[in-house]
Amino acid sequence: MVAIMRELGKAMCFVCSVEFWRMAVLWTFSLLTSYWQLYTTRHSSKSYCFPRCKPQVSQTMRPVSVITGATSGLGAAAAHALSREGFYVVLVGRSSCLLSKIVTEIKTQKEDAYLKAFQVDLMSFQSILDFKSSLQQWLLNSEMHLSIQLLINNAGILATSSRLTPEGYDE
Repeated sequence: MVAIMRELGKAMCFVCSVEFWRMAVLWTFSLLTSYWQLYTTRHSSKSYCFPRCKPQVSQTMRPVSVITGATSGLGAAAAHALSREGFYVVLVGRSSCLLSKIVTEIKTQKEDAYLKAFQVDLMSFQSILDFKSSLQQWLLNSEMHLSIQLLINNAGILATSSRLTPEGYDE
């Protein structure tokens, strides 16, 4: 009986504490207030929905995105989405066959998509440096700004055994 009274006393102390009232009353009140604001803004006549508009952008002023691992999976999905948004999409992958396939797929969905594909082996420093200089040269020749607005490092590398890169590093 004494133990029950002691537990009841602890419970009453907790009910009378600031923490309880903050948790039980104020959190509940703020949650209900948030739902009320959401409800009223959704159903009021003052809410407006503006259509998405994109100003016409010249080829040289388009934002440039570089996607590594763009031949399949999330990289390919990102390439499709960014080309629909008007980006100049630079596709980077190991296989030239898969790169041309993804370029064809994107061009089928959006004929005026701006795409450039580079074959790069990200396991080789020399291949990466060659890509860097090729990309810079392409941007200069296209009279585009040398900055990249979006970089998606999506290339996945899975080493199942110990192999060395051409430079002698472990993959």
